[in-house]
Amino acid sequence: MADVTQKTLPAMEKLIAEQTARFEAAVTEINKLQSKSIEQVNQFVEIGTRVAKEQLAFAEQIGGEWRKLVLAATRNAAELFAPKA
Repeated sequence: MADVTQKTLPAMEKLIAEQTARFEAAVTEINKLQSKSIEQVNQFVEIGTRVAKEQLAFAEQIGGEWRKLVLAATRNAAELFAPKA
């Protein structure tokens, strides 16, 4: 019985060491993938923020142009209906 234990113990130690090495490699790979995914999410958020700011600026510009046109149309209408002196 002692002979069997002496033969299996090194084999078990080897299997445990190999499995531990595989697990460490898997955890290292997960860390790399997590870092990449966080970087991609950050880029996505930055791009989304930039696009949102551009859209807000564009909406502000269109709003300003619209107000100018409405003011000009109101003045023209007022001149049209105002009595001439």
